[in-house]
Amino acid sequence: MSVLAILKELQVAHDGLKVIQRDLSALPPEMASIDVSLKAAAKRIQEVEKAILAAKDKSEALEKQQQQAIKAEAHARKELKASTHKVQYTAAMRSLEEKERQIETSQRAQKEIAATLSSLEAERESLLSSQAEDQRQFDELHEIFLSEHENQVVGKDRLTKLIAELEGNLDAATLNKFNRLMQNRNGRAVVHLENDACTGCNTKLRIPLIYKLKAEGSIICEYCQRILYLPS
Repeated sequence: MSVLAILKELQVAHDGLKVIQRDLSALPPEMASIDVSLKAAAKRIQEVEKAILAAKDKSEALEKQQQQAIKAEAHARKELKASTHKVQYTAAMRSLEEKERQIETSQRAQKEIAATLSSLEAERESLLSSQAEDQRQFDELHEIFLSEHENQVVGKDRLTKLIAELEGNLDAATLNKFNRLMQNRNGRAVVHLENDACTGCNTKLRIPLIYKLKAEGSIICEYCQRILYLPS
């Protein structure tokens, strides 16, 4: 089999697989609704986990601040006890009161963070439980869906296997070029000439290119870079 014949058959196999995948992805309403819920839950779980990590980081930072404030308060108490003059005593008292306020503020913030963490973790557990139940229902319905579309499933497996076999008959450079075209040209890498125009980009070819195509059997479209051939 020539390289062009392999490429043409490979394109047909990909086209067939695309149709089957489209049919298999067209979920019935009940499954589609569960699928939407699963995606929404996954997104929210990701957001919650990110918020939990941020809250834990903030809690650790507050803990360090609180420890520093406690040490500063202890130092301020020593200074207060050591004060022998009224002015010195007043300054030490103000310093101690400030440190006590800092500790209270830190403790209050820690309680708020703890409450937030508790709420977030409870929400995560609820989401995970709900997600697991939705996934169970989806899997059950999906199994039924696939059994009802057994022909498409078999066809998908057959085409997947055929694609692998055809790819194995191509050299690396040709296969890489084909795959790039499939990716960059909306799944159409190999197309035919029709009414002197490329059916990939619908552009009429110049006369010299048409002669070249007729002489060589296939060329690269100068407009869309697809592999262009003459129909049988």
